[in-house]
Amino acid sequence: MNEVINRFLEGGGKGLLGLLALWLGLQFALGVAQAEITVAPSSQPPTQAVTPVSRAPLTAKPATTPPILSPSPGPSPTPGPKLVKKPPAVAAASALLVDADTGRILYSKNARTQRPMASTTKLMTALTFLSIYPDRTALQARTTVVEDDLVGEASMGLRLGEQISLNALLLGLLTNSANEAGMSLARYAGARMSGPAEPVERFVAAMNAYALSLGMYDTHFMNPHGLDQPGHYSTAYDLAISGMFALRQPLLLADMQFMSGTVEGHQIFNVNNFLRRYPGATGLKPGLTDDAGPCLVATARNNGHNVLAVVLNSPRMIADVDGLMDYGFTLLAGQAETPLSALNLGSLNLPKVGVRRVKAADSPKALEAALRLQLDYTLRLLANLDF
Repeated sequence: MNEVINRFLEGGGKGLLGLLALWLGLQFALGVAQAEITVAPSSQPPTQAVTPVSRAPLTAKPATTPPILSPSPGPSPTPGPKLVKKPPAVAAASALLVDADTGRILYSKNARTQRPMASTTKLMTALTFLSIYPDRTALQARTTVVEDDLVGEASMGLRLGEQISLNALLLGLLTNSANEAGMSLARYAGARMSGPAEPVERFVAAMNAYALSLGMYDTHFMNPHGLDQPGHYSTAYDLAISGMFALRQPLLLADMQFMSGTVEGHQIFNVNNFLRRYPGATGLKPGLTDDAGPCLVATARNNGHNVLAVVLNSPRMIADVDGLMDYGFTLLAGQAETPLSALNLGSLNLPKVGVRRVKAADSPKALEAALRLQLDYTLRLLANLDF
């Protein structure tokens, strides 16, 4: 711990501003996450989590009985997956294909190159929010939309001054890819966190610290929605990690598979056409901005296998993603030209547990280790916060 503090001081973290920054890191490490999040080791297949699930009932108001909403049926998927014995010619700037049951990498192209990632950002927005508010009961709370939330672009049609449930906001974030929903969720959670800076900035700091704890070392967030902004970037490798953790979060997965409906007066429509197009598709999140280009974190389940693909800045999204998926399932079926045993691309470096609250009962060594993890990265990202 002394080494971490010394690095903080050597980096110029002196005076009142430095103390405030240090305090923010300690506050996040000591309990921003309100519930312990346990994630299965990467060697254990998340088979139950990645099968399509029906979304839990939404609550119009906390005191009323919610209507039952089920995902509307989408178009029938095309027959497949196809037999693709060789790796496809991928046009995307970066791509990664992973056996989502084991974390084994099946294909890689510039997977560690940092790039803008558009609305695939929202996977970490949702994961961070659900680490604090982990169940539907907590999501019944309501918040008021403010002017700064209405950032434009992808939207669920929120109105200034409207009161809406966190449940509906999370659904809009993951289906419509609603940017204003991301801002409202971040503002709600950040306002209840201790520390300096504005609420949204505090939540984004929590996103960064949580991402680091999951092993996303080449990712940095500047906002909760993914619109282009200097310093906002990730990699195909890191986004695959966020996708693996999303597959282990049934509540999040249920929202991402909701297709269409009206919720609290807002039209919900899932913009992820991969769910409608590819056989066995289970998620996850598309994105598109001028700087990022078309992006997608996609998952599917066929023949007892779960496959995850990430493509960033793809000029031919359907060909890239579907081709990678087909090749992945061919590999896992033992029918590819190069056998699975001959691949030497490594695996995702997944932690066995996610972020958890540091408890008073923890041993001094455990406490120091948890603080070091959170504080080390918090110090790296504080330069981007404007106090």
